[in-house]
Order: sequence, then structure tokens, then C-alpha cells
Amino acid sequence: MILTRLQGFKRAPSLLAVAIVAMLLAAPAWAQEKSVDAPAAAASAAGHEAEEPKGLFWMPDAISTYGEGVDDLFVLIFWITGIAFVVVEGLMLWFLFRYRNREGHEKAHYTHGNNKLEVTWTLGTVVVLGFIAWIQLVGDSSWLTIKAGYPEKDGVVQPGTFVVRVYGEQFAWHFNYPGKDGKFEDQRHSYKSPTNPIGLDVPAKDKVLPKLVVPENVNILIELNSLGKYDANTEIYTHPVLHSFFSPNLRLKQDLVPYHPGKIWFKIKQGTAKEGKKYEIVCAELCGEGHSNMHAPFLVLSEEDLEKELGYDWKTADPAKFPEPVHYYQEQKEAE
Repeated sequence: MILTRLQGFKRAPSLLAVAIVAMLLAAPAWAQEKSVDAPAAAASAAGHEAEEPKGLFWMPDAISTYGEGVDDLFVLIFWITGIAFVVVEGLMLWFLFRYRNREGHEKAHYTHGNNKLEVTWTLGTVVVLGFIAWIQLVGDSSWLTIKAGYPEKDGVVQPGTFVVRVYGEQFAWHFNYPGKDGKFEDQRHSYKSPTNPIGLDVPAKDKVLPKLVVPENVNILIELNSLGKYDANTEIYTHPVLHSFFSPNLRLKQDLVPYHPGKIWFKIKQGTAKEGKKYEIVCAELCGEGHSNMHAPFLVLSEEDLEKELGYDWKTADPAKFPEPVHYYQEQKEAE
């Protein structure tokens, strides 16, 4: 039903309600101001360079090839919903004032609506949502373009693709790079030990780092795995839990689902390595009491620096295939 004339409240309570609404609308701005200052102070105390806010929304640098397109979509939706919010809230506040309780004015009465008006704003909403959906499906950074550029077809990784296996556990990241032969070692639950936390067949053949290092201007394919934690002292195995691989600078977030490896891909913009900035990978899924400590460095390196970091030239070998991890339940089934 549509309110055509509002009885309203008495003057003092009405003004109090307006003041409360104004304070609630201002609260996010106060919280944002504090949240911006706190990380900067912490970074300064730790001796790290804090990244300065960029643009209207203080977004971090977009370093992936589709990052700026994601930002454009974000800004578009922000303005559409922002304008709608201001109009609706403005009308509500105006009605509170215009139809407040006053002497000499009749009480509110209601109507069951107007079919033409209902159809008009319903169709208007459909048009706006359809436009947003169309924008997401076409363009250089659209969903279809990203899916079409996926650098793996029928289990075969395209030549020139940089591959990494990422393991997330409570509460750490492990980044597994193929060895000089371009192959990943098999990974099994029973291979895990204090010196082999991932559970690789021959750990020395692969390169495992606590940070993500990648080249620029090439397709990068990552397999995401949630890893259970094994305590050698108590011989207790903790089953894997949900994590989420999140890089604000890549505009990319993907869940790590236990026992179901997932894959993501991206390409770093040309010239990013020269900037020499340090980025970060964080877990964006509440995974336990140490969740806030689950982060890792993320570096974009030149080919020379990447070769030094890995100890070999990754381009000399064909892109590695991802062998299927053998988790706890699979081994239990094999033992039956």
C-alpha cells in the first residue's frame, strides 16, 4: 500500500528520529576514517611502506589486466545504487517533515496503489538490472572475456603459462612451484611430516616458498587447495577447513574448499615489476582463532629476479600439469 498522507509524530520525537538517522548515515564514514588511519600507523611501526589511497574510493592499485574493468563496474553500481539510496531516503525524510502531525490537518489515509505506477517502476528496475548484467557480460574485463581467456583446455595448460599450486592451512600459506623439470611432485596426506608440511613425494624436487612470486605480462594459473594440519608431537591431524584466497590488488577472491581443488587465473599488467611494490595475499574466510594472521607477501618480479628466486628459468620447461592430491579420506578408502 502507498501512504498518500502521513499522520506522523509530534515535533520533538520527529526531530530526534531525524537526528538518529543522520548519525547512523555518518557512522560508516567515521569507521572508514579510523580503519584507514589504523593500518597506516601499524605499517609505519613495522617499517613497511604504507600504500597511499588511490582514487575516489581509496582503492588499492589494480595490477591485473582486468582489474580496472572490475573497478569501473564497481563505480557504476555504486553510483546507480547511491543515487537510488539518496532519492529514497530523501523522500522518506521529506515525508516525515511534510506530513508531520499538525493542528488543522487531517489524519493519514491509505490507498491500495496505482497499477500504472507499479508497472512503471518495476520495468524501470528491470531495465537498470538488465543494463548492469549486460555490462558484466561484455567488454575487455567481462565475465565472458575472463572465462574465454582461461589458459587451460581439457586439462592441458597452454604454453607460456606460469603455474603455481597454493595450499592454505590453519593459519599459513604455502606456495608450491614446479621444479626445474617443470613437473609438480605428487602430494599425499601420508607424506606429511614436520619437514614436509605439504606432503610432497620428493620435496627437494619442487620449490616451496612462504610467498607468491609471479612474472608480469604472462598468464598465471593457480590451483587452490585447502590443507589439513598435522601435529607431529601429538600425532593429531586436523581436517582442512574453508579458506579464501584474496588479493585486493588483483581484484580477485576465490574460496579454498576442502577436498575440492579449484583454479584461478590472471595476468599482471606490463611495467608492474619495475614499480617494486609489495602486495599481500590474505585469507578472507573466517577459518579459526588465527585467521587474522593468515597472510603472505605477494611480489611481481622481472624475469631475472624471478629466476633468482626460483633457482631456475621457468620458461625452459613446459607448463606443469596438476596431479590430483590424495587426501586423508582417499587414503583411508585405499587401505580398505
